[in-house]
Order: sequence, then structure tokens, then C-alpha cells
Amino acid sequence: MSQPLSRQALFSYALPALPLAVPTVAIYILLPTYYVEEIGLPLLLTGLLLMLARLSDVITDPLIGRWLDFASARQFKATLVTGGVICIPSLVLLIHPLASAPALSLLFGALFLYLGWTLVQVPYITWLSHLSDSSEERTRAVSLREGLTLIGLLISASVPLLVLAGLSTPQMLQVMALITLLPGGWFIYRLLTHLPGPQPSEKLLQGHWRDLIKNRPAMRLVTAWFTNGVANGIPAVLFPLYITSVLGLEATIRPIFILIYFVAAGCALPIWLKLSRHLDKVLLWQVAMLMAITAFLPAAWLGPGDTYWFVLICMITGTALGADLALPHAIQAEVTDWDKFRYRRRQTGLLFALWNAATKLALALAALVALGLLELAGFTPELAAPVLALGLIYALLPSVLKCVAIIMLWQFPIKSRHHKAIMHRLTQRSDRSPNDDLPTKPVAPDQSAACRV
Repeated sequence: MSQPLSRQALFSYALPALPLAVPTVAIYILLPTYYVEEIGLPLLLTGLLLMLARLSDVITDPLIGRWLDFASARQFKATLVTGGVICIPSLVLLIHPLASAPALSLLFGALFLYLGWTLVQVPYITWLSHLSDSSEERTRAVSLREGLTLIGLLISASVPLLVLAGLSTPQMLQVMALITLLPGGWFIYRLLTHLPGPQPSEKLLQGHWRDLIKNRPAMRLVTAWFTNGVANGIPAVLFPLYITSVLGLEATIRPIFILIYFVAAGCALPIWLKLSRHLDKVLLWQVAMLMAITAFLPAAWLGPGDTYWFVLICMITGTALGADLALPHAIQAEVTDWDKFRYRRRQTGLLFALWNAATKLALALAALVALGLLELAGFTPELAAPVLALGLIYALLPSVLKCVAIIMLWQFPIKSRHHKAIMHRLTQRSDRSPNDDLPTKPVAPDQSAACRV
């Protein structure tokens, strides 16, 4: 599909991103705190159960991605629908755990929710590469998708404000579930009926699992993506405890800071996207992470009375989040194009699934590390001490991890100019006959400067 995407096609693809983003705050921020503060599970046990549930994604995500690389259009769409059906009872179990087995409810509710979410999310994000052969058209689709994702995040951040109206945490989680399921069902129906399903290309070779190791840009990117994901996940898990125990504020104030954070990200997203048209995306992402480190480090030593300083921190780190939402996804698509050009193989779904699994594993590991270190430090919700340990785990550890991610991306081999050359060569290749595009071995690395990575 080389012609410009219509407005209907763009919105049919991008609209599901809005409801899919709504559960973000509930799953990554409210849910762990809910099971610790209200259900009464220990900190370490809660983090361990979430980690175990997330480990399943390390297996299921690549398997589903591999399946999608060879699935028909009908199978591709059926995978997405199946995931939505699995998510519904899983959400119910998480919101209303069995009184006699809350730990098992958390484990199995999260386990099946993550499975269902994978069946929805991996086909959805993989669909991007099948929308158009044009990099510009895919950029338009990504920009609209991420913009709607931010609207979903803003809704997600706003729902906790209902606590001011007297709603309990389970009721807030129910509201988020309804906002996700009802519009989500309609938008996914539009996606399935208004866009043709992706078809596997017969002009590409079958990739192998071991081929992933050969893709050095992909391995570097996914490692940096994972490290940055852990850095983002640790403060997300500890945020509710930080507000009450370190800043000494009421629990009802928490949603205000979440809203400030995501509003800043939403305002910054168009700026990052505009800059990415003129500057290298990897460099911009590194700058954004460095900006987040500079702003976030002082949070380790804040205390009661430093509320306004924390508001400023939320605004700056939220601005950096805008880059996290937009730039890595565009870099992933470029690495996928490089893989297709360099090896002429079908594993777009596998690559996207690998990055998706890395995201989930990073957030799960973040929950385990954050809650585990906090318990080892002797912290309990009832006794807010030692507060310094909470501040250091909340702010210092993520800053160190972001520094590591920046180093991993240093001198990343695929630049914007390389991607333009790759897309030009892929366009030329698509105009040839099928027999010209079935080599018996990968393209030699000296055929293009873009391949020398």
C-alpha cells in the first residue's frame, strides 16, 4: 500500500490506542498499592507475584509474534479478538479478588490479563508495518496513535481523582475497566472491519529464532529499551508510597501529580515529533533521558514541604516521557525495515513481540526490585521509615539505570539518513519480480552503507 492513507484508515488504526492506554495507571500504579494497602499482601509477595505473571510474556509474546508472521489476515484478526475476550474475566478477578485467596487471584488474574493483552497488543502494534510501504505514512499513523495513547493516559490519570468524590479503589478500577472495554470493543471492531488484515509476504524468506541474535541493532535497542523501562517502572510502582511517606501528603492528592505528569507528556509529544523530522531520533531520545535524570535526581532528597519542587519535577520528567512514548517506536520500525532489507526475511511480528515482551518484563522486574528493596530496607505502609531508603530507591536507582541506557545507545548504527537509503532500496526491490527477491543467503553488508552495522 503505497498511496497516502485516508483519514478513515488512519483513525481506524489509531483509535484503539486510546482505550488500550486507559488501564495503564490502574495496572502499574494503583493495582500494586491496592493489594498492599487494602488487601494486605506483603510488599515482596506482591512484587513477586506480578513478576511471575509477567514472566509468562517472555514466552507468549515471541510465540505470538512468530505466529503472526505467517498468519493469514483472518487468523491475524481472530488473534486480536481472542485476546479481548480473555481480558474481561481477568479484569473482574483482579478488581474483586477471592477473599479466601487474594494472592492466587492476583497471580492468575494478572497472568490471564497479560496473556489477553498480548493477544491484542502484539497484532495491533505489528499492524503498523502493514499499513503502508511509505515511512512518512507510517509516521503519520504512529503520531496519531501515540497522540491518542496520551489522551488515554490522561483519562487514566484523571479517573483516580474520583476518590475525591468518595469512590473506593475497587470502584475506580471498575470505572477504568468500563472505559477500556466499551469504547475499546467498538474501536477494535472498526479496526477489523475498515482495514484489510495483514498478509504474510511471499517474497521474503522464513526467519529463524537464532536470527534475532544476528540483528545487532535490534539487540542493542531492545536492551536499552528494557533498561529504560525498568527505570520508568520503579518510580511508577513506588509513586503512591512516595507521596504519602516522603512528601507527607494525603493519599487523595496522588492523582493530581499523575495528571500533571501526563499533561506535560501530552504537551511535549508534538514537539518531540517535530524535532525528530530534523534531528536524529536516537540522539533526541538520549537527550530526553538525560533531561529526566537531571530533573529526577533531587527527588531522592525531598521531604515534607517540598510539594512545589515535586510539581516541577513532574512537569520536566513528564516532558521527557513524551520522547519515550514517540521516539523508540519510530526507531523500532526503522530497525525492522533494516532487518527486512539486510536479511530479506519475515519476522516483523517477532521483532515487535520481542520489544513488547521486553516492556512487560521491565515493568515486572521494576515491581519486584522496587517493592523487594523497600521491604529489605524495613519499610512498611504503617511505619513510614526509613524514608531516605524510599527516596533513594524511588529516584536515585532509576537515574542510574537511565544513564546505563544512554550509554547503550551511544553511536547507534542506524541513523535517519541510513533509514532513508534503506527505504529507497526496499522500494526498488518491491518493483522487481518475485524471483529476484528470493536469495539463498542474506544481502552482503557491502551493498549499502546502511548495511554496515
